Amino acid sequence: MNLDEYYKRLNLPCTASPADVKRAYRRLRTKYHPDRNKGRESTVAPLFTRIQEAFEILTGKRPPPVFQPPAASTERPAPQARSDEHRNAPAMRGANCLVELFVPLEAALHGGAVQASYTVNEPCQVCQQRAASCATCNGRGTSSADKRCAACGGTGRPGAGDGCQACLGTRKRASLRSETVTIAPGAWDGQRLVIEGGGHRGANGGPAGDAICSVAIMCDAGFRRDGLHLACEIQVDFVTATLGGSFEATILGRTYPLEIPPNTRPGSTIRLRQHGLADRNGSRGDLTLHVVLAMPAAASHLTGDERQRLHDMFAEAELRARRLAGNGP
Repeated sequence: MNLDEYYKRLNLPCTASPADVKRAYRRLRTKYHPDRNKGRESTVAPLFTRIQEAFEILTGKRPPPVFQPPAASTERPAPQARSDEHRNAPAMRGANCLVELFVPLEAALHGGAVQASYTVNEPCQVCQQRAASCATCNGRGTSSADKRCAACGGTGRPGAGDGCQACLGTRKRASLRSETVTIAPGAWDGQRLVIEGGGHRGANGGPAGDAICSVAIMCDAGFRRDGLHLACEIQVDFVTATLGGSFEATILGRTYPLEIPPNTRPGSTIRLRQHGLADRNGSRGDLTLHVVLAMPAAASHLTGDERQRLHDMFAEAELRARRLAGNGP
């Protein structure tokens, strides 16, 4: 296949730089990754595979396929034993595949299970169901004139994907695979997790390769991230904020007991040391909580007299504040 075709898959001109290729790949990968298209995995998986292949070939991580038609020859075919040896090729282990694993923030912090959806290559079932021998030479590898069979090239087998519309001659088809990956607490960006036997299928009955998952942590809505440090808001009722006291904040499924100082203002921060994200060395960032004042639930049950007393209390406090500041009688 011409390299121009791989540039077209990434919506790029053939003059695109390596940096352009990487940017286009990241954009399309995010758009068509099966994990980000729940309910449409079977539709986007083939597109995702084509994008992945184009990126690997254009960046040199995978050699481009070379298609060469069998050359016509008048030479005598190789001995029959060699044809049999080719038909009984040894089993080969499948290739590993790299999977970007999107891990929610809660699982990265506290551990959990994450579903990984990705594509692997497997033998084309349509080809496997076809006849095992070449129909032209009946598996001999030679024609009636004792010359190499032009239909199978002397292999004695049907041509690779000959007439197969399912795999277009590659003898392989992309298949969507889904695996549950266990995430330990303190996962970090770029961490590698291996699914043994979860990679591409092996040839001639060989074992599958491994799926190597690269962790990419997704920051939840309502959180801000700065490296390993995290920040979010917590709602504190104004009574507790005014008087101070114990308070429990529930964040990503965990309850944190806090002590709110008296006269806590909106926007005040509470820092929880080493409750942020981790790195590969075990260092952890901080979790900063920004206070937002909220109305206590009991406020709707105050009587008229209670509301008036509350109003009078704050009015008297305001007068004392003015006197202390020298702005009142």
